[in-house]
Amino acid sequence: MKLTPEISLEQKQELIMTPKLQQAIELLQLSKLELNQRLEQEMLENPVLERAEEEGEEVEEDLTDEFEDVDWEDYFVDSSSNYKVNNYDQDEDEYNYENFVSASLTLEEHLLHQLHLLQLSSQQIKIGEYIIGSLDNNGFLDTSITQLSKELKVEESGVEEVLAKIQQFDPTGVAAKDLQDSLLIQIDNLVLEAEKKELMNKIVTDHFELVSKNQLRKLSKELSIGLEKIQQLVDLIKMLHPNPANLYTKEVDTKYIEPDLIVEKINGRYVVTMEQDSTPRLRINAYYQKLLKKFKSDAKAKEYLQEKINSALWLIKSIEQRRMTIYRIAEVIVDLQQEFLERGLKYLRPMTMQDVAEEIDMHESTVSRATTSKYIQTPRGLFELKFFFSPGLETKTGEVFSAISIKKMIKDILAKEDKKKPLSDQKIADKLEERGVEVSRRTVSKYRNELEIPSSTQRRRYS
Repeated sequence: MKLTPEISLEQKQELIMTPKLQQAIELLQLSKLELNQRLEQEMLENPVLERAEEEGEEVEEDLTDEFEDVDWEDYFVDSSSNYKVNNYDQDEDEYNYENFVSASLTLEEHLLHQLHLLQLSSQQIKIGEYIIGSLDNNGFLDTSITQLSKELKVEESGVEEVLAKIQQFDPTGVAAKDLQDSLLIQIDNLVLEAEKKELMNKIVTDHFELVSKNQLRKLSKELSIGLEKIQQLVDLIKMLHPNPANLYTKEVDTKYIEPDLIVEKINGRYVVTMEQDSTPRLRINAYYQKLLKKFKSDAKAKEYLQEKINSALWLIKSIEQRRMTIYRIAEVIVDLQQEFLERGLKYLRPMTMQDVAEEIDMHESTVSRATTSKYIQTPRGLFELKFFFSPGLETKTGEVFSAISIKKMIKDILAKEDKKKPLSDQKIADKLEERGVEVSRRTVSKYRNELEIPSSTQRRRYS
């Protein structure tokens, strides 16, 4: 069979993502803050776009002649001899000191401040600053004394002397080599009887693994001490700070959440409203609309203006479409979660994105984008819209419970358990079955781990 090149026609359909469609999809998944930033950028790039005036404000109609009625002589009055600052009728609250956010000290700043309060030589200050700068995110020093002395080109004894001073700084236990070392430093600084401190040191040094696994009965036998006394000593150890750095701020961005939607109960029914500032209102500047009619001869100027106006109109349409999509999704969620709104987390109904998509006749991916980083304020608290999408488990009676509601039941059961005889995962499953929820021991174990609740062995107390 001979292969020869040939030209052929083929007809097929393809879905092409136009720039406008891409823009609409991108706007849909933006958070409230990101949307505002995006619109500010759009208004800078597109002169025909402007924010709509608030209700009650009058808008100048004849914008083409807006500069003709200005009294330019009064405008340029020489006021060079008067240096008074104009009063702009600013809010008195603007300079209220309560409106200023104070900056919290980081661990490094706090330690450096204490270091410079000591009467040390310049070389010791240098060593101390280097040690503080070498601490990891947990406040531990994972570099050896030998390595530090080589890097600083000083004697090891000099490094040890300064390190010992830093380890006594607040918070106690900082600059230790690891968790056990930190706990030993903290125990040494406790105001306790010498016997108790000695026993606590022995437990941390020689039996730390038993404490971490809560094997107190075995620990009691090895130390020949009563269980109740062991429990008291372990409780004291657990009161110490395992991570000194957590007491001070880390350099992270603070994220503020403002709801996009609000749910209120009005006349016996729950009503969804969009937060007024969640979707900024834009419009086409009337001045440019009138200017477009004047550019009859200048084709380039007319084409430029027409392009900008079309772009602005599409953006306004996309924002409105985004607003309506989010609102419709929220309405469906509220309709399906009436019992949760009335009675709380335990009654959260299982729901998937597909359920909502079918209700509003949209694709599941659209629901996913529309619920990303969107928040709703309800009588039960502030939640991300995605929070309401939870898989469910069906019982023998046909009743369906969401995973979140089952986790809430597990927490309630464990809150009432006898700490001396904690419930095993199987017993928790049995108690859930008594409530009409039939789940396996494996499922209970999975949910308990997701809730970061330790096993029955680790929850057991002996006093």
